[in-house]
Amino acid sequence: MNQFSVQSESRVNQGLRRLLGLFPRTAQPYSPEEVRLRLQTDELADPRTAAVHAAAARTAMWSGLVSDELAADLGPAAKRLPTIVLWYRQGVSPHEIGRRLSPFGGAWDADHALAVAAALIAYILNQGG
Repeated sequence: MNQFSVQSESRVNQGLRRLLGLFPRTAQPYSPEEVRLRLQTDELADPRTAAVHAAAARTAMWSGLVSDELAADLGPAAKRLPTIVLWYRQGVSPHEIGRRLSPFGGAWDADHALAVAAALIAYILNQGG
C-alpha cells in the first residue's frame, strides 16, 4: 500500500467519523427491524424515528458499505438500495418493489434488499458519536 492510499483512507475515515457524530448515540441500539418499522412512520417528533429518517437520507453513508460479496448476493438490487428504501418509505408493497427491480422479481427480492438496507442503516446509527 502506498503512502497516498494510507493518507486518503485516513481522510475518508475522519470524514466518516465526523458524519457519524451527527447522529445521537443511545443506550438502546437500533435493530434492523426497528429501522424498517420507523421508515414507514411519519411521526418525526419521536427522536428515534427522526434519527432513522436522517440516517436513511444519507444514502452514500450506508449504501457505500455494501461489500462486493453482498452486492453479488443482491444482484441488481445492490445498486438500487436507496431507491428501494424510498419506495418502501412511500408505501409501495414489497411485491411491487420486486417487480420494479426485475420482470421476474417478487416480494422476496424486495424483502431481502430491505433487510440489507435496514441493517446498514442500523449499523450507521449504532456507530454514531
